[in-house]
Amino acid sequence: MAAKTGLQNEAFISELLVSGSTAITKNEFGVYSFEQDELKDGVISGKLTKPKYNELELVKSVDTVIFELLPPAPPPIDDTVPRPVYNEVTQSVIDLTAQVEELTNLVYTLRAKVQDVEIVSESLRVDLDLQNLNVAASQNQTSQLTSKISSTITELQNSIQKGTAEAIQRVSLFARNQALEQELSQLREAVSAKEQAIAAGAVSTGQLASILFDKGDPTKETTTQMIGMDYKDGKFIAPGNDYGKTFRTYFEVIASSALSGTKEVSIDLKFAGGMTKSPWDFAFTLPFKLKEGDKKTFEFKKPSTEFNALRGSYGASLFSRSKPSEYDITMTVLITNSEGKTESKNFTFHIYKY
Repeated sequence: MAAKTGLQNEAFISELLVSGSTAITKNEFGVYSFEQDELKDGVISGKLTKPKYNELELVKSVDTVIFELLPPAPPPIDDTVPRPVYNEVTQSVIDLTAQVEELTNLVYTLRAKVQDVEIVSESLRVDLDLQNLNVAASQNQTSQLTSKISSTITELQNSIQKGTAEAIQRVSLFARNQALEQELSQLREAVSAKEQAIAAGAVSTGQLASILFDKGDPTKETTTQMIGMDYKDGKFIAPGNDYGKTFRTYFEVIASSALSGTKEVSIDLKFAGGMTKSPWDFAFTLPFKLKEGDKKTFEFKKPSTEFNALRGSYGASLFSRSKPSEYDITMTVLITNSEGKTESKNFTFHIYKY
C-alpha cells in the first residue's frame, strides 16, 4: 500500500490547519522545496486574490432596515410625574423659594452694609487724602524747618567761629594793648628821662641815646671848638684864654633803647684829628653794652698813655718863653642797637698840653 502524500496526507492537512504556511518546509535560502521522500510534497502555497464585489449593492444590503423585525414604537403620551415625587419636588421648590427670599433679603442687607462700608471707606479715603496732604505739608514744613535749622546751625557755627576769633583777637588785642601800655609807660619814662636830660643840656643822638655834658650842651658854644682844656701839672683844667668858659669835666651817655624797641645798645668812641685814640683813660674798655634807661659817665681826669706820649711845652730859651703844644681832636660817640641801627654825634676839643 503506497504512502499518501500531498493533500492526501491527513496528518499534514491537520498541521496546515493549525500552523498554516509555517508547516511547509523551506530550504536554507527561504525557498520552498519538494522532495519525493517527503509525504507533503506536491503542496504549493500561493497568494489569495480578493474577489470583486458590487460595493454599492453591498452598502444597500447593509443599510436596509428590516422594520418587520423591529418592535412597534409606543404611542406618544403626556409627561406625568408620580404624586410622591411631585409633592417632594413641590415642597423642595417652596423651601428653595423661601430660602431664595431669605437670601435675597440678606443680599439687600449686605448691599446696604456694603454701601455703608463704601460710604465709610470713601470718608476714610477722604480722611486719608487729607492726612496725606497734612503729611506732605508737614514734610514740606519739616524740610523748610530742616533747611532753616541747617542754615541757622551754619550761621551759628559761623557766629561761634567768628565770636571765638573775635574773642581770641580781643584777648590778643587786650594783651597787646597792655603790652603797648606798659611799653608806652616805659617810653614815657624814657622820653621823660630824655626830656629831663635834654632840658639839663643833653644832646640827643636820635632815638637811641642822649649825651649830657656838665655845664650843658657844648654844641651851643660860640668858639670854633666846642670844648677847650689845658693839661698842666698832671691834670686837665680850664684854659685861661677864649676857651675858658667851654671847659667840661665829664659827660654821660644815657640809653633810651625803649624808643627803638630794643633792650640794650652798644656804646663806642672814635677819635680823629690830632689823635686817633682817646686822650683820656676812662678806666673801662670800649665798646660796651648799656641797658635800656641806664647811663655811663666818661670823666676827663686821667690822661691815656697815648696822650702822655705827645709833646708838651716847647720853644723855651734865654730870649723867649716856652709855649704849649695844641691839639684839635674830634670825638665821635657811636650808638648801635641790636638791629644794627647806628646813631652818632661829633664833639670837637682844643687841648693845650704844657
